[in-house]
Amino acid sequence: MLIFLSVTFLLIGSNHALQCVTNCSIGPFEFHTTLHSDDEKCQQRVCASKCSLNLEFLYHTKRYKATFEHNTGSRDFIYITMKPYLSYDVKYSCSKNSNCALAYAQNRITDMSNRAYNVAHIHKQLAPLIENSTKSDSIQCYNMKHTIVQCAPKEVCNVDYNPRDRKARERGCKYFSDPIVMVYDSETYSSFDITCNRNLCNGDATLSEVKAILFEHGLTDGNGRRIAAGTMGIASVLLMLATLTFTAAFYL
Repeated sequence: MLIFLSVTFLLIGSNHALQCVTNCSIGPFEFHTTLHSDDEKCQQRVCASKCSLNLEFLYHTKRYKATFEHNTGSRDFIYITMKPYLSYDVKYSCSKNSNCALAYAQNRITDMSNRAYNVAHIHKQLAPLIENSTKSDSIQCYNMKHTIVQCAPKEVCNVDYNPRDRKARERGCKYFSDPIVMVYDSETYSSFDITCNRNLCNGDATLSEVKAILFEHGLTDGNGRRIAAGTMGIASVLLMLATLTFTAAFYL
């Protein structure tokens, strides 16, 4: 049976038109657990130009989820709140063969599971910069001209920094939100976004400190971008070697 599955996957993967796994959401799994599925819905394939994958790693619970799709782009997305909560989402697409997303998933799960992000320590460092747990009145924030402005009672401060241009894309008051740090990095767009509820917490000094904290913990590089273009990090030769092994294991 294993030989039959292996030959089938290789034949599918070698066709010019990709037959991608789709409508397949599985998990959560514990970190370091091999991705697998016994669900019949993960047998569904669709003809597409790209096979796609979304991996969501929840570092505060040490679990991950996987969703197989088709024809989506690649990007990394980091989301940190003061609960504390830290998720790292990886969206990846490829067109090498019909099982390239699955092979990439197995390699990336190993990589991300080995990243020992200390969520409690990150929270401890970020909280004094972006969180005021007793906020009740309106606060002051910087705007794009670095002028101090008074926000409405339900507004907080925000700065959206563009790591590619190394300057703020937006800065000012924002309708109420919990303190959040978000990093989005794709092939065409990058953002390092801070929402905070302390007075004047959206200035360049806070931005620099928050970037330094994420860099210290290996979440981003020194300018707030993903490290070494994470979604492009698997060498094609390893991808080919992994495909046969992982596609078989996924369905067993």
